Amino acid sequence: MPLSMIGLRCKARVMALTGSDTVKKHLGALGFVPGAVVTVVQISGGNMIIGIHDSRIAVNGDVTRHVMVEPLP
Repeated sequence: MPLSMIGLRCKARVMALTGSDTVKKHLGALGFVPGAVVTVVQISGGNMIIGIHDSRIAVNGDVTRHVMVEPLP
């Protein structure tokens, strides 16, 4: 499921990235790599603040649709 469908304060594991090679490279540089655990810190109008690798990253709704995740309990 895309990261855009994960709820507030939910954790998920990145499973895959979709989109062009440029998009995948950009997401990888931000830390969105398969196996990484992310936490949704804030949601505002489709945009999200994501906790990843001891950092917080603001991403827009278009980006969150390219990150495929598996929800964690």
